[in-house]
Order: sequence, then structure tokens, then C-alpha cells
Amino acid sequence: MKNTLIFVLICSMVFSFIVPSRAYGQETSEKILESVILKMKELFDISNDYDGFVSQVNSYDNEVNFFLKWTDSKVKLPNINIQTDSKGNVISFEKYFRYEKESTPKLPSISKDEALKSALEFIEKIDPIIFKEIKLIPSTDPINTWDKNYNFYFIRVVGDIPYSENTISIDVNIETGNISSYYAEWERALEFPKAENIISSESAKEAYIKDIGLKLIYKNRNRYSRLLDADKDSKYYLAYSYIGEEKGIDAVTGKPIILSNYGIYRAMNEKAMDMGGEGGEPIITPEEQGEIDKLSGIKDVKEAEKKAREILKIDNTYKLQNHNLYSSHENSDDFFYRLGFLNANKDKNDNINISLDAKTLDLISFYKNRNIDANAKPIIKKSEALEIVKDYIKKINPEKVDEVEYMENSVDDDQQYYNFNFIRKVDEIYVESDSISIGIDAVNKDISSYNISWYKGEFPPKENIISIDKAYETLFDKIGLGLNYTSISSKDRENEKAIKLVYSISKDKPRIIDAHTGDILDNSGAPYKEIKIPNYDDILDSYAKDKINALAEYGIGFSNGKFKPKDKIKQKDFLYLLWKSTNPYRTETEADLDIVYEELARQNIIKEDEKNQERIVTKEEAAKFIVRAMKYEKLAEIPNIYKELFKDGNDIEEDLKGYMNIAYGLKIISGDGTGYIKPKYELKREDAANMIFEFLFN
Repeated sequence: MKNTLIFVLICSMVFSFIVPSRAYGQETSEKILESVILKMKELFDISNDYDGFVSQVNSYDNEVNFFLKWTDSKVKLPNINIQTDSKGNVISFEKYFRYEKESTPKLPSISKDEALKSALEFIEKIDPIIFKEIKLIPSTDPINTWDKNYNFYFIRVVGDIPYSENTISIDVNIETGNISSYYAEWERALEFPKAENIISSESAKEAYIKDIGLKLIYKNRNRYSRLLDADKDSKYYLAYSYIGEEKGIDAVTGKPIILSNYGIYRAMNEKAMDMGGEGGEPIITPEEQGEIDKLSGIKDVKEAEKKAREILKIDNTYKLQNHNLYSSHENSDDFFYRLGFLNANKDKNDNINISLDAKTLDLISFYKNRNIDANAKPIIKKSEALEIVKDYIKKINPEKVDEVEYMENSVDDDQQYYNFNFIRKVDEIYVESDSISIGIDAVNKDISSYNISWYKGEFPPKENIISIDKAYETLFDKIGLGLNYTSISSKDRENEKAIKLVYSISKDKPRIIDAHTGDILDNSGAPYKEIKIPNYDDILDSYAKDKINALAEYGIGFSNGKFKPKDKIKQKDFLYLLWKSTNPYRTETEADLDIVYEELARQNIIKEDEKNQERIVTKEEAAKFIVRAMKYEKLAEIPNIYKELFKDGNDIEEDLKGYMNIAYGLKIISGDGTGYIKPKYELKREDAANMIFEFLFN
């Protein structure tokens, strides 16, 4: 009876969703959907005990996908979601219980190698064709203490040549070893050219240097680092890197080829800064007065509206709908007005947004939004549009014309809109984030958008710059140039891809080279650090070696290859381990103690008067720090509620008794088996590892 009901349900879903797919010209029938459902049930061993099932059909660009979902109203069985194509090839799979138990850190019940074996067996079972063309991308990242799954990431490899646009991501549950999710980004109809008659790697390097090359650039530190380091002299650092559209070398012709259709895109993203204070007498401090003085000279919004109308010739049919005042992230003394105008005689999609310098009323950016018929033909070519844009810069920014360089893009002719970017150069050095970007409506032959980003501060000194040859050594030897397949949009057939062989720079590391040292840098300008799992060669005789290794798998440990388990642990090292236990993905090492102490102090894990980096940590102090990290400080400091548990309880500092009792109750610390806890015992490094382990996983 149950099987009959399921078959009826399947048929009802088939007829519910089959009509839309036929509208796209597909030969999709109830038989195809029935076949896919039965195949998935067999492939994933889906029980007939499920009493809920829904499906959807989606057709796009002549491709039909089925979305299948099984549920159990009694919540005894996990939900199963599957997406397939019309041939039953699995695109995605997800298996989960609707109501998960509250997550707590747990040690894996299976090893990473065992999980990988399960992942490979799963992929081979559901798609043996894909299985033959995948390569694991190894990850040295530590496990997160809250992760429920191991994640494995594969890319497509055809004849040992990677095609990184086709990938598989798969999650394996750390406790059961079952597959939690699977997703394949895979194109099955691609034709890959053979690696025949291609240029050598050395020839590719020569071509890269000649036709693409590194550029000396003032790179903008990322916004996060700028906020943390507000007192730094410069928001920029000097580096060799690439600029503009990413390019590689065609492996057959040796000519440069654009690897991405995404050109440089710059847009204003100014946000108002909330300002406030608390406590103390209502006086204005010198620092506050400095911020107040920055607002001096701001024009009235009516003046800004008048200027905006003049610049863009905005007539009275457009009404001012909104206006906002924003501070600049690039230049701390600058403020902008952003004004929005709406055409009252037309629909709401006809609007103009403009930003002006709030003190000088100079144009910062604008964007005109208007409806253009999708079938309307452009009346100007790209080359003519470019000349119009150049003339506009001469008109709006005559003093900056000679300070910018046009960055060629891959946009073809006959577009309704063209976008052009001009990057700033200072003494022949590119300024990465300073540019003038202009869009033009090619149907109406009208400038449709404009944006300028221009830093007014000082740039770092350019003395002691390494040679470009040394920069190329870093690029090719430490980052790498390799043979890859890449897709290029076909100019002849819309929505189709052509696959080409190219030599391209590896994306495994940042392609940023310090112009002074030749080191690889991250986006903030700091030396690039790879997150690696610590591996020690001095813990074989430690009672805590298994726990030390387990912590290392989670990225908790020291970076110098030595743990020194029998040495007494200093405060700085204990606190570093404790900090890493809650920040396993952070790249700071034990050398970055200022950051560690600052963050722990902000979390009230250590107080100002307790800081003593070289002090040996006792058991009671370690208990204090860990209990604070657990947010139990207020509970630990309630007086007169804790029972004397230990024979040497009088040796515990009075204000630490609660901490010791909580840590003992949670099995983070233990006694000596005779009733003594030894609160003044100076911890060894292996003892500290044992406590951190129990803090995380007990």
C-alpha cells in the first residue's frame, strides 16, 4: 500500500511540473522524471519509509534540472535533497536532520584519511566518469573546533592539465564518516584541445615578461588593516603585481590572452561613521575638537543640489528625493554629499544619483538610471565612445588628465553600454585604487556614470626598490607559472565556451611581491603566511603527545616545530595556546603577542595588572584564564558558595577558589589522586596542552 501511495505521489508531482519544462522545448516526460527518481533512490539507498516528497523542474539555456526532496514527518529519517540533470547525473546532494542537536566541539571519530577514502568511494559510485578526471587540492588548513565535517575540494584534470573552473566539493561527517553534502560544478560537453605543438615553459615566461609583465604599484592596504592601523604614515605600500584584467599566455600562439571577462570595477562605498561617547564630564577634548574641525567648511545641501543640477543639467522634472552626508575612508578630512533625483513625470526607474565633495562641491560620482529597450541598437562604436570619455575627463578633471592611464578592457563593439577605467600614476608608479571610471550609454550617446577615487595623502618612499628581474624570480619560482585549461567565451556562438591551453600564474598564493624585499605579501601589505598544521619532533616521551597532536590538527600549537613539553610554560605561551584555541584560522604566530594580549584583554580573559609575559603559569592561574574564556567569570567570583574540595584548599588564592572548583568540576584540571590539587604547581608545556584539550573537548 505504501509503495502505491508513493507511486501516486510521484506521478502527481510529475504532472505538476512537466508542462513548464516542455515550454522550453525539452523532451521531458513523466518517464524521464520517474527514471531519475528511481535511479536516485537506488543510488543513495533512499528508503520507502519517507512519507514526504516534492520535486521541481527548472529549464535554462536548454538544460533541464530536477530538484528532488525527501522528508519524514516523524523526523526519524534525515532530509535528503538532490539535484540532477535530465540524464540523472548528480549535481548536488545533501543529507541532514531537520532539527540538529546543539553543536559542541567534538574530536573526530574518523581520521582525515578515512574521510577522504569515503569521499572518493562516494564520487566513484555516483559518477564514475567524473571520478576519472578529478584531483584533490590538498588543504593545510586546520580543522575548526566547531566543524561537523571534513571538507574536500577537487578540480578537474584532463591529461594532467588542470581545468579549475570545474570542481567538486564534498563534506564527510567527522563522527559517522557519512557524506553530508556534495556539489559538482561540471560541464560535460566541453572539448579539450590536446597539449600538442605548444611553447615551452621558458618561452611562456619570456612572453609573460614581454607582453603582460609585472607593474610597480602603490597598493592600498585592505580596509580592515587600515582601521586597525589608523596611525600608520601611509595607507599604501609598494609592490610588484599585475593590474587590469588578468591575462595569461596562449600555449599555442605565445600571445597574451585575457583569462577573465571581469575588468576593473570601482564603485564608491562610503558609509556614515557613527560617533558617540560615554561617561565623564560633557567637555570637548582636543581629539574631539579635531574631528569637529573637519566639518568646518561643509556647504549647505541647497548649494549642493544647485551644483548637481548644473553639472548634469538636471531640470525641474527631476525632484530631489534624498540626500546624505558621508565621510571618506580614503581621506579622513573629506566629506561627500550623495543626492538622489527622481523624474516625477516617468516611472521610478528613471533616476539620477550624484556625489559631490561637501566642501568644494567637486564632482565625485554619478549614475544615471534609465530604461533602454533591449533591442535598441548602439549608435557609436567602442573607439568613438572612448574618445568621448577622454574629452569628458579633460572637461571635468583637466588637472588630472596627464596623471591617468587608460586600462584596455575586453569589451567588444555593439554594446548598449561601455565602461572605461583610467588608473592613476604617480612618478610612473600605478596607484591601484585611484582611478576615474566612466560609463557611456551608446544608444543615446550620453555619459551614464562617473566615479573618481583619489587619495590625497603621502605615498611611501620609493627608495631601495628591488629590480624587476628579482621580482620575476619570486613570481616564477615561489608563486609559479603553469599550464592550465581555461574557458573563453565564444564570439561566434552565444553562451558557448571555447577551451584553450594557457600558461597562467598560480592562484595558490597572493600575486603581490614586496618592492623592497621580494617577499610575497598578503592584501594588507604584511608578509604572506601559510596556515600550516604544526608538526613536532620532540613529543614522543610526553604523556600528552596524543593531545598535543590533536590540538595541532586544529591549528593550536607553535610554529617552530618544537613543543618542548617538559619545559615550564610562560604566560605568553599559555595565553597564545588559549587564544589559538578560539582562533585556529588566524595566521598570527607566537611572535604577534601584542595582538594576542590586546584581544584577550578586550575579552576580559586577562586584566591589565596580570600581564607578565615571562611569568611561569601556575595551575590556579591557568584555571582562571580558561574559566574566563568560558565566560564563567561572574559565576566563579560569587563569594561563599563553593565547597572546600581539596586538602590543600587553603593554598588557593581566595579570589581563585571559584575558578578552581569550576575547572575541577569540568575536568579541565585534576588532583594528584590523594585529595591534593596543588594550586601553586608550575605548569609544564605538556600540562598546558592537556588543559587546553580538556577545555575544548571535554
